[in-house]
Formats: sequence, C-alpha cells, structure tokens
Amino acid sequence: TVRMRGYMRKIVKSLGVGVAFAAIAGGCALASDNLTLQTCAAIASGISGTAISALYEYIDTQGQGLKMWFKTHFSKRNSDIFLSFSYLYRIEVDGKYLMVAGHRISAQYQPVGGVYKYYDEAKPFLDSIKYIVHTKNGNTDETDDLRISVKGKYLLKFYEWFSGMDNREYDPRREFFEELIEPGYLPAEKFKDFKYRKVSVHNVGLTYSEFHQEDEWIHADIFELKLSGEQKELIRQAVANYPEKLCLVSPDEIKRRAQVGSDRTNLGTNAPWILE
Repeated sequence: TVRMRGYMRKIVKSLGVGVAFAAIAGGCALASDNLTLQTCAAIASGISGTAISALYEYIDTQGQGLKMWFKTHFSKRNSDIFLSFSYLYRIEVDGKYLMVAGHRISAQYQPVGGVYKYYDEAKPFLDSIKYIVHTKNGNTDETDDLRISVKGKYLLKFYEWFSGMDNREYDPRREFFEELIEPGYLPAEKFKDFKYRKVSVHNVGLTYSEFHQEDEWIHADIFELKLSGEQKELIRQAVANYPEKLCLVSPDEIKRRAQVGSDRTNLGTNAPWILE
C-alpha cells in the first residue's frame, strides 16, 4: 500500500543516516589526535545514535521485539492468527496449587481462570481489524471472549488496544466466582474480599498450533491469590468435599503434567504457566 511504502522509505532513510554518520565517526576516530577531528567524531556518533533511535521508533513493536514485527508485517501479514488472551490464578496451599475440573475437556484439571471478555464498546475497533470469533473449542455461547482470529497485519494493533485496557475486562475476579463460588465449593461470604497480585505473563510469541492448524498467539496474565489462614482451610475442606472437581497438586506434578489420581487424566497444558 501507499502507506506501507511511505513507512518503509522512512525506515530506510533513518537507517541510511545512521550508517553514514556511524562511518564518519569511525573514520574520525581512526584519524589523528587533532581536536577538530575528535569533535567531528563525537558529533557524528551522536547523530548516528539519534538516527538509529528514530528508526526503532518507526518500528512500533509494542514491546514484542523486531522478530514479531517482521513476521506480522511480512511473512505472516495476510495469515490468519488465532489469539487467546486470558488470566490464570496461582492459588497455593501447603506448597501445592489448586486445580479445578475443566468444563469442555472431560476430567482434565487446570488452574482457575479463563479468557478475558470484551465489552460492546470494543466492537467498532474489533470490526476495524476484521476479527473473527473463534469457536473451534466449542465456545459458541461465549462470543464476547478474547478468543478470536485476525490477520497478522493487525496483530500489534490488537495488542496495543489490549494493553490499553479500554473496553475490555481486566479484573480477574469473574472466573474465580464462576468456578469456585457459584458451584458452591467455597462460601461467598468468606471470599467477598480477597487480595491478588499479578506475578507473571505467559507469552511465547507466535507459534504453530497443530490443534487449530494455524499460527497462534497465546497470552496469559498470572495472578497470585493472597489467602488468609481461614481461606486456606476452606480450600482444604473444599478439596476434601469435592475430590472429583478440585485437587491440590505439587510443582513436580504440574511440571510433568502427571496424573493426579487413578480416574483423572493429565493436567491441562496451561497448568505449568502458573509456575513461570
């Protein structure tokens, strides 16, 4: 496009200026001890640094690096990319971590959490990047999930919107209540107020998904729950009362995604993310 060609001309121009002045600086540095030449070298070095900084400003990576920028602007520009942007809880009790039975995959246990949702006000933006609701996982009744597909050229634009937290869910309390309070596993009055903090982000960039048969970008914010002694005891009781729905697993079991019982399948692929 005309916009893209203009964009690339700016990049080439900045790079050319930077290289030219870097060469001048190098030449001056090899010259004599003449004060004028030394001054010339310092000025050329400063200009080259400024030009290279300007070049990086043109390449807006949204903190995802140049590799992601090149993929989304060139090799994957018109490819469909599956996006899943979610949050998970790290809930530790007695050195083990709470897992809950999954809804869609029978007998699979995974961390409490789920995909962020977007609000109606986000529709104009999402329509502008030509998003497609992704329902291959059977989530046909949850079309407001941030589980969507877009072309590669819109990927960093989407991430900029997501990072701004406008018109989307960003408080992770909903899934905690839906998965633990509403089914009756934990008493609502004892978890009306709870503390949490964001401790890490699972984000390995673009990878190819054999399951979806397309490239994907999986992002998960990891929140650690700060529990009182009473709340920990209530979780112990819930695990004992609902062994088919809840379990506590060790870090070693999570890393190996080992079976946690004779009638249970492996832990979900997202379980190790809470330890990152």
